[in-house]
Amino acid sequence: MPPSAPPSPSRSATGRCATRRSGAPATVRALPAAVTALTLLLVLILSMAGAGAAPFYREAPDLAERAARGLLPAVEDRLPGNPLLIPVEEHIGAYGGVWRMAMVGDGDGLLVYRTVGYEPLVRWDPAWRRVVPNVAQSFRVADDARSVTFHLRPGLRWSDGVPFTAEDVRFWFEDVLCDPELTPRPPRWLPSGPDGVRLEVPDPHTVRFVFAKPNSLFVAALASGQEWRGATDYPRHALARYHRRHNPDGIAAEVEAAGAAGWTELFHLRAGTYLSRSDAASLLRRRPDGPPDAAQAAARIPTLHAWVVDRLEPGEPPRLVAERNPYYWKVDAAGQQLPYIDRVEVHTAPSEAVFARLLSDGRIDLQTRHVVAPGMQPLLEPLFAKDYRPLPVQPSDSNTVPLVLNLTHADPALRAVFADRDIRIALSLAIDRRAVLDAVFGGRGEPYQMAPRPESRFYLERLARQHLEHDPQEASRRLDAEGLGARDRDGVRLLPGGRRLSFTVLVRADRTHHAEAVAVVSRQWRAIGVDATVTPVSRRDLVERIRENRFDAAVGYGDGGMDAVFDAYAFIPCFPDSQVAPAWALWYGDPAAAGAEVPPPAVQRQVALYRRIAETTDPEAQERLMREVLEIAADEFFAIGVAIVPGNAGVVRTAFRNVPRALTDAWPYPSPGPTNPPQYFLVTP
Repeated sequence: MPPSAPPSPSRSATGRCATRRSGAPATVRALPAAVTALTLLLVLILSMAGAGAAPFYREAPDLAERAARGLLPAVEDRLPGNPLLIPVEEHIGAYGGVWRMAMVGDGDGLLVYRTVGYEPLVRWDPAWRRVVPNVAQSFRVADDARSVTFHLRPGLRWSDGVPFTAEDVRFWFEDVLCDPELTPRPPRWLPSGPDGVRLEVPDPHTVRFVFAKPNSLFVAALASGQEWRGATDYPRHALARYHRRHNPDGIAAEVEAAGAAGWTELFHLRAGTYLSRSDAASLLRRRPDGPPDAAQAAARIPTLHAWVVDRLEPGEPPRLVAERNPYYWKVDAAGQQLPYIDRVEVHTAPSEAVFARLLSDGRIDLQTRHVVAPGMQPLLEPLFAKDYRPLPVQPSDSNTVPLVLNLTHADPALRAVFADRDIRIALSLAIDRRAVLDAVFGGRGEPYQMAPRPESRFYLERLARQHLEHDPQEASRRLDAEGLGARDRDGVRLLPGGRRLSFTVLVRADRTHHAEAVAVVSRQWRAIGVDATVTPVSRRDLVERIRENRFDAAVGYGDGGMDAVFDAYAFIPCFPDSQVAPAWALWYGDPAAAGAEVPPPAVQRQVALYRRIAETTDPEAQERLMREVLEIAADEFFAIGVAIVPGNAGVVRTAFRNVPRALTDAWPYPSPGPTNPPQYFLVTP
């Protein structure tokens, strides 16, 4: 078994982060009594069973065979002292089988994260009602929300057998999150300014985050969906060699050997930082170096996940293969080490057409991502007639075709148009939403703006229902009134200076229903003299062009339909990922950043309200403040929605068990991860 790495030297970070090895215990608030009691009971039962009767634990046959040959320690030595007991959905499972899925394009790595990579310190429970322990065996929040203490599981190990300790969390916090070269755009929960947050490490199994101001949203933020890897994803002993501070003498040779442009590129590649990427290099955490018809081994970076990415196998299309983690730290009530399923295989489909073929051919076992797309739904009936069942999905998006115009466009003329609220209203009034629904969504759904859904406690009718009527005459009148009355010989309106009012709407190439919907909208805009062209691009290209302020308009994220607080970027246009105004988002992250622009007073008011939400521990006050944020969004009408639609169905092979009867699709709740996929199993005939 490899030895654990030595602890890193203590260092006080400046700016947005600081660390400290120990400190006075914070005044803390216990978890809800029911959660604490259940956790302690499960720990007691399993620790007694492990201490008094080692055979209580069972393992997959392949692991038992390897242990018998001396290639692995015994199962009781691989599990932590208090493995996490998972209540199964239906009944105790059996080992064996393969779970097949498929990604689409080079920007779909979030499929892997959401299915087999969701293992944060704390997680959402399957019902999406509360945050529960995960990698951390317990956590306590101070009464004033100024600190959160996490107690890690003693004996928990990475997939290579090296212990996971507080030093791994410190490495993530100090050397990744708080390093501006590696993380130039920190997450929203990380306060800016001196001493915004510091990390205390009292002992190898305890970490404490201490905030200068109350941060009541922190724990839920850790449990929610992440665009980048987090506190439980950076094994110090494996990644320190790729960090310039930890390997100053050898980093140049590492960079050269890997063919990287610099140490930060190499570190991100080895760490798999960017979860959305799904090109071969990102999936393998190294650049492929063999012939295309040969299997490519992944870099041996250990993980805490139930399955470990092992290789990329050739085929039509190639498939990513992940094998069972022998050190996975969760068990069922019978003492069986999870996961039940031996292996996960993910087809890397280059297009929706290839994905559709995989689906029709029965080469997908359990999946909702992409399957719920309108164009895929007609392919499901033949599958349901065989050995599949539908897996209903409740959407949580605020809009199925959220149209964002670049309010901080680099072109002054287009910026003036997009930033004009009356022009945005005119473009909304020109849309015949019922025609879009009929043409693309089979008539299902209802016209809707970008707003919390009717099922949400944050539903605001004024935000959801304004400017929905189809009134091209009023739309034209408003455009005329805003100085866009002149037209060329083709009937296209002219900007001041004589240029045509023409722009491009970017859509994701892997979501053909977006392209189809915007094509209908563009024809309706053309009828009032606005020329809009639809351009499909990869997901990665879309994200990068928006972030770099190189776009006119786009179909953006449709989040915020259920939980407006954690998807606030859908309504506050300066938050990262809001997409409406990239220059304002830069200001929010760093007012001194190149290209940053101060947002208007209404947006600054939203930011101030949201900061008060984070600083209060009163749920009623949080809801009241969020409603004020949404009222401002309604006043300003930052973006244009088309419709919301009912949920569609994913697919699950009938042989799969312990799969919930229905799923919720949300980014804060990265489904199906919170339902504990390692408990899924296959029934054999």
